[in-house]
Amino acid sequence: MLICEDILLLLTRDDGRTEAWVTYRSCALAAGLLADLALADCIEFETDKKNPKVTLAGELSGAGGAPGGAGATAGSPVGRPGGPDGIGEAPAVPDGPGAVMDFGLRALAGRSKPPRVETLVVADWFNPQEVVSRSLVAQGVVGLEEKKFLGLKPERYPVLDPEPENRTRARLADALAGRGPVAPADAMILGIIQGIDAAKQVLSDEVQQAGLKDREAKKRIESLAEELPEDAQQGSRAIKSVIESMNAAIVGAVVATTVAGTTAAGS
Repeated sequence: MLICEDILLLLTRDDGRTEAWVTYRSCALAAGLLADLALADCIEFETDKKNPKVTLAGELSGAGGAPGGAGATAGSPVGRPGGPDGIGEAPAVPDGPGAVMDFGLRALAGRSKPPRVETLVVADWFNPQEVVSRSLVAQGVVGLEEKKFLGLKPERYPVLDPEPENRTRARLADALAGRGPVAPADAMILGIIQGIDAAKQVLSDEVQQAGLKDREAKKRIESLAEELPEDAQQGSRAIKSVIESMNAAIVGAVVATTVAGTTAAGS
């Protein structure tokens, strides 16, 4: 499972509706996609910046357009710049994790200059909700209920197989309780969920199982990046700096939205 797939499952009810108390889910999904691309060595974050620029890594950034073969070597079957002769549209990637990664890479490759993290977590063109939902449908994890009543009843994705989310929750519970080593992906999931201030709702059972209070759980999540292997602490994949930059971007988006709403209400 990709990080953004895990996040969508965690932030969605079993009947396919968004949890009523969840806000900024799109920000969390975009941050999850960034985390997936970072762990696959497909992107690089500008170092030592609070709101870093994000660039395609290595030969990807030199493609001048849609991503090339480097994404495949990172473990995700992304598309090609064009057809067999390099001309025209790239062949469609079947729904699944590869299509999610392909979506993210193409979105970044289509920009005229490297976007910053704060731009990415709020950009409609980088919101992976639809492609992530289709991936989960293709994997048999969720079903698809089409829109009804001219769109008044939105499309929903009810859970068919609860085991993927159950496995994720079990890993996160172990991470919170300090049972065994923590995977970089799980540290990122916890960091992003904490970043949208949803940990105490989304992970209430896991926090309780770990014997933690809300404030203790927050501190535990913040400390997880320090426990990761050395190779996860260095370069553009440094998990702590990636999580911090994404969460700072989410906070910036929240503040901007709040200010805009207050200004509109007062006008």
